Amino acid sequence: MPVEPRSICIVKLGAIGDVVNSLPFVCRLRSAYPEARITWLIAPLALELVRGHDAVDEFIAVDVKRKSSLPGIARRLRNGKFDLVIDLQRILKSALLTRVTGAPRRLGFDRARCKELSWLFTNERIPPRRDPGVTVEQYLEFADHLGLPPQEPEWRLPRDDWDASPPQACLNIGASKPANQWPVERWSELAHGLAREVAPERIALSGGPGDRHLAQAILRAGPVGMLDTVGKLSLRESAGLIAASSVFIGGDTGPMHMAVALGTPLVALFGAADPGRTGPYRLPQSVIYEPAPCSPCRRRTCNVPGHPCMTEISAARILQAVRALAVS
Repeated sequence: MPVEPRSICIVKLGAIGDVVNSLPFVCRLRSAYPEARITWLIAPLALELVRGHDAVDEFIAVDVKRKSSLPGIARRLRNGKFDLVIDLQRILKSALLTRVTGAPRRLGFDRARCKELSWLFTNERIPPRRDPGVTVEQYLEFADHLGLPPQEPEWRLPRDDWDASPPQACLNIGASKPANQWPVERWSELAHGLAREVAPERIALSGGPGDRHLAQAILRAGPVGMLDTVGKLSLRESAGLIAASSVFIGGDTGPMHMAVALGTPLVALFGAADPGRTGPYRLPQSVIYEPAPCSPCRRRTCNVPGHPCMTEISAARILQAVRALAVS
């Protein structure tokens, strides 16, 4: 039986949603090993959200595009003298970082789920699984493999308090992949529908700096007076907004997973993305999905005229789902 690790390194460099979905595993790891030192290799953008998390002793920001910083990071990893390294990323970059640590136990995904031959750099793997489930469930497989005591999933996601009037609805209009983007005209229709039931100033638009053009189009076509926060909030401020909102509406994005972590009721729009893989944890009933013959394709951009998997989702259907949440 392996000796209880004293120094653990988690390799998860991914996007916001990936990092949020890792937190139930990280929290369970901390509960099982309260005396261990836990280090997390993470991408700089995601670090902004989870910096200071109480389950992690040390974060190391890794920007793989800044190659000049990599030798210093490699030295830092070797000096960490880790007993156990866990690669949650399953790509070549994370595998190389895992190997550089020199840890005696290098745990990763099973070969079938690995990409870019990353399985070659681990010496211990979780068992294969026919139907892996959504990402939170897959990360928790590592806890089961390590024999950690079971516990209810918790995220303890850091956030800044929202000090304005709480919105009735938070509309997260952006998507990191164009194929996951709901059309601007649908967002405008939804905003008008919501404004017939709540004051427009209680409808908040959220998103990143790259979504400003979408926000401007929605504001032009939508009801006057909506709260525009797009590109204006930090990740922690965005978490505060989502936590304060009565309902969150958005596609397969990091903020959607933040809503799950924060316990905010949500409506999730899926088309090109596969809700069985990246859908909201334990909330399959919150998914609105209009399967086209080609979906889910998991492509970055749509190559089908009309983008039917997303355009066929009507604003009326989303309004109905929002009303059902209010009733329940």
